[in-house]
Amino acid sequence: MNINEENAGLILNAIGLAVVELIASGAQISRDNLVEMLERTRHETGNVIGKGANRDAAELVRKGQ
Repeated sequence: MNINEENAGLILNAIGLAVVELIASGAQISRDNLVEMLERTRHETGNVIGKGANRDAAELVRKGQ
């Protein structure tokens, strides 16, 4: 996956938001929970850029990169 600076910022924001949402809900911070939250957010997001950022973030977390 080729990540430019703009995409890296969007991915970082998606991961950060997912972590904050997991903490707020009292859920354990784990790879599986983080991927699940990113996928859920991707499905709930209405814009294409947000969907792509959450998809890419979930892929990175899933692969452990």
